[in-house]
Amino acid sequence: MSSRGFTLVELLIAMVVMGILGVALTRMLISDSRFVSRQGAMISARQGARAAMNTMAVELRMVGDLGLLAASPDSITARIPYAFGMSCESVSETLIISLMPTDSLMYASAIHDGFAWRDDAATYEFWEASVVASSTETAACAAVNIPVLPGGMLIGLSNGPVVAPGKVLYMYQIVTYRFGASAELQGRIGLWRKVGVAPYEEIIMPFDTTAGFACLVGGNLEVKTCPPPEGLLAVRGLELRLISASERTPQGSSEPETFSLVTQVPFLNMVN
Repeated sequence: MSSRGFTLVELLIAMVVMGILGVALTRMLISDSRFVSRQGAMISARQGARAAMNTMAVELRMVGDLGLLAASPDSITARIPYAFGMSCESVSETLIISLMPTDSLMYASAIHDGFAWRDDAATYEFWEASVVASSTETAACAAVNIPVLPGGMLIGLSNGPVVAPGKVLYMYQIVTYRFGASAELQGRIGLWRKVGVAPYEEIIMPFDTTAGFACLVGGNLEVKTCPPPEGLLAVRGLELRLISASERTPQGSSEPETFSLVTQVPFLNMVN
């Protein structure tokens, strides 16, 4: 019995078919790899935008009367309250304050820049030169029937003005957020945060060059460029334009992946 091998034509056909299958498989693997790379870049960009929103929105929602100090397309500065309380009597030129329960981490990490209180005309007054220390002068609050609430605390503010007992007040820090050149990723944009006179700290990166702020003006929250022609006192909130970008350029792309998260944060910032 004789055996018969493959003819040249059959071998050529087999090679062509294998070549087609190989190219198709290679293209499929490249396509899947690019898809995974792009999805990873999108997730990275989305996480950056959401982290920035969560960080800024929590603080900016607390901006009160006359709280917005400066605003531009890439930077905002505001007074951010971090503790609330009532004034008691002064002891040795130190104002004793009964603070309401507050987040211990927020209080411990805050850099005190000043305090504000309502005067007899219900107008907020601001004082930015005071020294804060814990206090045990419970009698100063008991004398004016102001209790120390469970979870609250007593503090003393020295080097400050005379404040009558029973005034509602809050302690604040002056916080600046700014989009600027990243120190971690050369040629990219980062979100920087500064409290008071402390140095800037880069907290999230990278962002697209279009990231920034817009001002919400008037009762209808009209979107305008910061600062608006009407002035800062007309601003009733901020639009956060968080256009974040991935750290790496995904496979098959020439630019980093971007994710656009635009959200509005209303606040008071009214004249007393």
